[in-house]
Amino acid sequence: MLEDVVIQLGNYCSMRSERHVGTTTVRLAGEFDLACKEPFQEELSLVLDGETVTFILDLRGLQFMDSTGLGTLVELDGLARRDGFEFTILCDQGLVRRALKETGLDGMLPVADPYGGLLPPSDSPV
Repeated sequence: MLEDVVIQLGNYCSMRSERHVGTTTVRLAGEFDLACKEPFQEELSLVLDGETVTFILDLRGLQFMDSTGLGTLVELDGLARRDGFEFTILCDQGLVRRALKETGLDGMLPVADPYGGLLPPSDSPV
């Protein structure tokens, strides 16, 4: 198991990652915005490797995510498809879920509820 490490991505955002038997889990907390993108990508490149079969991105600790964060989720989905690992986003019913729903991304990305079941897509026309 990879050690549980907390990294500060920006003034108001942190990332915790752990790995166990092919599953890499990253938990974000705080507010993910433009200032977090580059540090997040740098840290992610250290924890995602050829041994990752399943990648879980837990957004339940986020209170805010701007369009940069939403774009990053789309990029991660593309990376998972390209590199052949399973990708799941855990998200509760807070503001981040609302942003996913309002943009229609919840119907395009593998968004699951906090208990792991896939959430139904929104009625968004996107």
